[in-house]
Amino acid sequence: MPLSRRSIFAWLPAGRPPVRPRLIALLAFHDERDYLDGYLRNVSAQVDGIVALDDGSSDGSAEIVARHPAVLELVRRPARSPHVWDEPANRALLIEAAGRHAPDWLVAIDADERLERGFRKRARGELRRAEREGIAAFSLHLRELWDSPRTFRSDGVWGGKRVARLFRYRRDAQLDRRKLHGHWAPLNSRAGEAFPAADLCVYHLRMIDAAARRARREKYERLDPSGEFQKIGYAYLTDETGVRLSPLPKGREYEPEGVG
Repeated sequence: MPLSRRSIFAWLPAGRPPVRPRLIALLAFHDERDYLDGYLRNVSAQVDGIVALDDGSSDGSAEIVARHPAVLELVRRPARSPHVWDEPANRALLIEAAGRHAPDWLVAIDADERLERGFRKRARGELRRAEREGIAAFSLHLRELWDSPRTFRSDGVWGGKRVARLFRYRRDAQLDRRKLHGHWAPLNSRAGEAFPAADLCVYHLRMIDAAARRARREKYERLDPSGEFQKIGYAYLTDETGVRLSPLPKGREYEPEGVG
């Protein structure tokens, strides 16, 4: 498997510390003004830079991102009417752009998501494991915040949600071309048919409010009415049967708390 120009823990003379892997965040967005200030404060503190793609925003989102010092590059796609989100194309453009900034690893985080406190420190341990075991990509815990910025839904399928978002940059990446719900991590970075699990948390803010949950369900039922891209469908997004909420793990909350 081809590696980036810098191995994660390059061999150095005796007594020298290993080189810290360069971790770059990927962000694709469209009209996310309400979430971006908090995103930039949260993510910039945990990575070595952000490569972003604005997919035709008209609410000033691009200007917010462009002026942040942690943003290494902003790819701009023109506005389209009607706007249609092109997930595979955006993913490919972002990974291509990130390659211009000498990444070792990439982490894809949406505008309405946040990294846990101490993410970078915990990630270093997982990347050491990756070096030992030849791992090229990890899945992360996805915690859906529910009814409060301080609680996540943990019953049933909710407690086991994972997303393949932390992955080694590679020039020969085989990208997931599914229209919806595709993996960010390259398909040729899987271990067999799966992505090894890392004990790292991403918090999803857009599910906090019941109205936002209904809007999310309606959006995906419109985009994927037959459930082609998600076999369980989307009704579960608003089903509160057996709901159980858990507090964010102590010491692993996110900052700044809340949407903005």
